[in-house]
Formats: sequence, C-alpha cells, structure tokens
Amino acid sequence: MHKLFILLCLLVSLPVFSAITVVTENLPQLQYQDENGELVGTVVDKVLTSLKQSNINYEISVNPWSVSYNAALRDENTCIFSIARLPARERDFIWLSKLGRFSASFYSFNFQQISISNLQQAKQYRIAVLKDNYSHIFLKEHGFDETNQLILLDSFDNIYDVLKSRRTSIDLVVLSDQQFNFELQKDSTLNSLKPVFSIPVVNPDLYFACNKNMNTAWLEKLSKAFADYD
Repeated sequence: MHKLFILLCLLVSLPVFSAITVVTENLPQLQYQDENGELVGTVVDKVLTSLKQSNINYEISVNPWSVSYNAALRDENTCIFSIARLPARERDFIWLSKLGRFSASFYSFNFQQISISNLQQAKQYRIAVLKDNYSHIFLKEHGFDETNQLILLDSFDNIYDVLKSRRTSIDLVVLSDQQFNFELQKDSTLNSLKPVFSIPVVNPDLYFACNKNMNTAWLEKLSKAFADYD
C-alpha cells in the first residue's frame, strides 16, 4: 500500500506535456517574433485565441520554414501556420481555418537590366527561393529546375544579408510582397531591390493546418474553436 501511494504521488508530480506542437516561421507581417521574442502579427491573435479556446495543451515552435513544414508533415501531433493551401498539399494536411492571403514577386538588385513578362523568361536567371514554401512548389510545378535555375534557401531570416553578399551569383529572389515591404521600413538599403514580375496566380489562401493523422478529438476541438472565433 505504501509503495502504491508513492507511485501515485510520482505520477501526480509528473509535468504535463503539450498535447500538440504548433510550428510556424518568422513571416512579417503575418507572424513574427518582436525584439522581446514575443510572437506578434496579423494572424497571431486568431491563432492564439483559438488554441486557448480549444482547451488543448500546446507548445508553439518558431523555426525556419523547411523545419516547420517537414515537422508538420512528419509528426502526427503537429499543426502549422501560415501555410498556403495548394493542390499539391491538399491531401497532406487537415485544413482547419483560413487566416488570410498573400502575394509574391520576383525581386532583383539588377532590375534595370532584367525585364520579365512571363515565367518562361525567368528561367534564364538564377533564382533564390525558400525551400518547401509556396513559391518553391509553384516554380517546380512550372518546370523550374532545382539544379540549374533554383537556389534553395533554408531560411529567410537572413535572406537580405545573403542577397547583398551574393549579388553577383543570384539574379532574382522570390519574396512575399508583404514581407519585403515590412523589411523595407527597417532597412533603407533594400530600396535597390525592386519587384520585376509578380507570381502569376490568384493570391493563395493561407491556413492553420494539422497533420493528416492527428487525433480526431483534438481536430474537432480545434475546428470548433476557430469557427467560434470567426
């Protein structure tokens, strides 16, 4: 009896682990960590409020996009935001709630020498793109080669430093227009980086989505919480 009592005490004293992990990236102005490390942005209130309303224990992890994306694909107790809902991804996730939209463009430091009016013309240039994100998938689907045309980057956290240091080896970079305009307010040297061609597609919807094998009861709670917010 004494041993049973000790065992029960140990079980009660164990920490409560997060039921789910929510992964994201720094993508101003949608979601990003401010100077104090706090997650802020235009979609953050909806996400945090809905997570709390669901009464599910959770932990948020901010990582480079490729890390977050692959974690959400791999780990059944993982959700992700803000992720573009694309046909190529449709069966990979449970799409719970739309958070907004975004647009993307090809940008260049040498915009005066580069003129693009269609995707085919862009294939003659070396293009930096974030690995596994919407633009990467879109360009692959339209025949861009990862060996000769696309330069895959793991993170946009230091993308502007990379661009400045490799101006002679990168012709174009695909950026979220919202993200670029946000960064431009903080770094005036980016004035020399200009959009030369918009990604020719209807602005994709961005979602809060979860691994397709997530617990059904949790999915129902999350779905209701996001619906109540709307």
